[in-house]
Amino acid sequence: MGSNEIAVDVLLVDDEQDVRELISEMLSRAGYTVRTASDGRDAIEVLDHVRPSVIIMDLQMPVMNGAEFRQAQRRNRDWIKIPTVVMTGTTDEPLLDLAIEETLHKPVRVRKLLEIVGRHAQGSRSPTGVSG
Repeated sequence: MGSNEIAVDVLLVDDEQDVRELISEMLSRAGYTVRTASDGRDAIEVLDHVRPSVIIMDLQMPVMNGAEFRQAQRRNRDWIKIPTVVMTGTTDEPLLDLAIEETLHKPVRVRKLLEIVGRHAQGSRSPTGVSG
């Protein structure tokens, strides 16, 4: 990690503000630090200053979608090391070419979200006492 980078647990990338706020709140309540981005291009700008332990991203976004972001991420030797979880509301999106760690289906269940983030984020936390 570079000297100008800030360590956070999760970079959450979704074009829907309500989704970003809801998932950020879930993760924050569980003790994770979260940064958000509204699309892939915004996420790249965030990655210039922030080093997350895991990226959770939607696939269908304007400006730069999740697949395009993933291509850019895979070309960067530092960013490619960051585990990436895709959030999707459909089952027909092609995921094989993205080389992602996991898939999180919408609507997102709290327990599943915390389980996945706990596997990848620094200082893994347990989702005990959280219903979902």
